[in-house]
Amino acid sequence: MRRLLFLSCAVVFLDVTFFSVLTPLLPSYKSDHHLSEGAIGVLAGAFAAGSLVMAVPGGWLVARVGARKTVIAGLTGIGICSPLFGFAEHIVLLDLLRFLQGGCGALMWAGAISWVVVAAPTARRGELLGIVIAAAVVGELLGAPLGAIAHQVGTEPVFSMVLVAALILITIAVTLPEPTGVESQPLGEAWRRIRQSDVPSGVLMLAGPSVAFGLVVVIGPLRMDDLGASPFLIAAAFASGSVVEAVVGPVIGRISDRVGRTLPYLIGAGALILALVGLGIFDRLSLLFAVVMVMSFGAGMAFTPASTLVTDTATAAGVNQGYASGASNVAWGGGQMIGAIGGGALAGAAGYLLPCLVAAAVMAGVGIVARSLGIGPPVISDLSEEAGTADGR
Repeated sequence: MRRLLFLSCAVVFLDVTFFSVLTPLLPSYKSDHHLSEGAIGVLAGAFAAGSLVMAVPGGWLVARVGARKTVIAGLTGIGICSPLFGFAEHIVLLDLLRFLQGGCGALMWAGAISWVVVAAPTARRGELLGIVIAAAVVGELLGAPLGAIAHQVGTEPVFSMVLVAALILITIAVTLPEPTGVESQPLGEAWRRIRQSDVPSGVLMLAGPSVAFGLVVVIGPLRMDDLGASPFLIAAAFASGSVVEAVVGPVIGRISDRVGRTLPYLIGAGALILALVGLGIFDRLSLLFAVVMVMSFGAGMAFTPASTLVTDTATAAGVNQGYASGASNVAWGGGQMIGAIGGGALAGAAGYLLPCLVAAAVMAGVGIVARSLGIGPPVISDLSEEAGTADGR
């Protein structure tokens, strides 16, 4: 299990690092390519759009060929597309390559998360998923400073590092066995089971914070840039926030295994709402820096319980975890895309406050739905302890 957990953490770490690496670079792309806020939102949201488009195919691929092959396919694609993005000059090509990176990332996430969920004991699922999500958050932590470095030394060498990392992880992946005892499942059957389960509620709970976070990674850097922040200060803010989220995630995973998913999620939702309102109102760098900290705390409180809830409800419904991971990618990719593209477009038309208030209202609505569910700790059953685990040792 240790080797599998390391691989899964490394895979999501790589994906999120080069998702977040763009954050401190957005003001530079805006000025270098003479882009509007809406166009910047498209560039920032292209990665999430790719994740959304490939979410269901990624889940289907896991269910058909297995988690290991899906992870390897995603690593191969992102290892090719990322260096090309570093060398690209035209905005249309940049948008396209970010879209492809996001699609490959969806394959990586679907394979890695499914692999861990199948191997993990049900009673520790929240804890282990919290560790994987924390690895993704550490990717955010590294991504922002890497973006600032890329601003100084150029995007070509920084984005080319992905190819080397992908090759190393592919080498590790081929040495690990596929999970055993996991049967493939037709998409039609999975969809029928999902519709009759609580999986859609978990997807909604995951989509809300994703909308909020997608908006913040666009509007946050632009607001800080308007107030005179350098790429390194922007990177420092988001990197510091990632430290907070990385610490919160595993702890909340363990707590949610004991007290249920709803209470930690509601605390996170409240923090996200406060952060969104502050982002739209405050006009001092120190306050915006604090907003990013609160945002990261809220994200850590909300993402782990919501992600684990999707896997819990999918297990209870007899849904292959590949499709559960695909559903999570739909929520994350769709939410991030709406937050980034919609937030950028609204900011360009009406200023920064309106999109922040809209996102806060969305988060409040999702919080009301989550409160009505009252999801408790997972119940260990024979179905959730299906035969076959990939011990990865």
